[in-house]
Amino acid sequence: MPFSVATTAPTVAPVPMPEAPVIEKIAAEKSRCSTCSARAKGLCAALTPEQLPELAAASRPGDLLSANLVVNEGEKAEAVFTVVSGMLKLYKTLPDGRQQITGFATVGDVIGLAVGESYAYTAETVTASTVCRVSRASLARLMERNPAVQGRLLAMTSVELSAAQDQILLLGCKTAAERVSSFLLASGRRSKRLVDGKPSVFLPMSKVDIGAYLGLRPETLSRVLRKLEDAGQITRLSNDRIRLDDLDGLEASATVSA
Repeated sequence: MPFSVATTAPTVAPVPMPEAPVIEKIAAEKSRCSTCSARAKGLCAALTPEQLPELAAASRPGDLLSANLVVNEGEKAEAVFTVVSGMLKLYKTLPDGRQQITGFATVGDVIGLAVGESYAYTAETVTASTVCRVSRASLARLMERNPAVQGRLLAMTSVELSAAQDQILLLGCKTAAERVSSFLLASGRRSKRLVDGKPSVFLPMSKVDIGAYLGLRPETLSRVLRKLEDAGQITRLSNDRIRLDDLDGLEASATVSA
């Protein structure tokens, strides 16, 4: 008796498409690095626009309030961080508990780089800040695939070394007036200019912290700032902002004992 076998095509479940909010989130994630305020200053400056999605996939931004630790001296160095906004202070803790501030990190600075397995210093937010985290393993893969990132890292490390040498000179040889003037000039070089072309230096840190960085007592720092203001070299715009009015005068104050 003839018979037939009915063949039924297997039912294939349709591939679920991401909802519109998910698609928008993915697109925003891919463009995050291209619109980042640290794009032209951090390690990511070495990447082309086509390479940025790889960095976006490997990095995670995080918003922090002031007085939050980002890296802690002695802990295992698992990641590096780029400052996207705000300011951090970097310091080492002495055996008696005192802190020696070694620098202040602002937009574009990379912190947490370690030669060994642990962080060599502590980084703490001075203001509300945003930092972008990349694991050391991800950074290693990124540098392997993009040699330009290695070159950028070397250039940034060279700048840090030069700054460390300047700091040794500042603490070892300069007077109080020279230290403060040098600090203001260095801060001014990283600051935006006002409409009149003069640098406006943002100093949200306390005088105790600035004094610790410069090796000065807070009252000495205040006295020098008043002297510079009386000389017309600076103007206090607010509690945390100073305008540099006389760059030539500051240069002279930074190099000639007062």
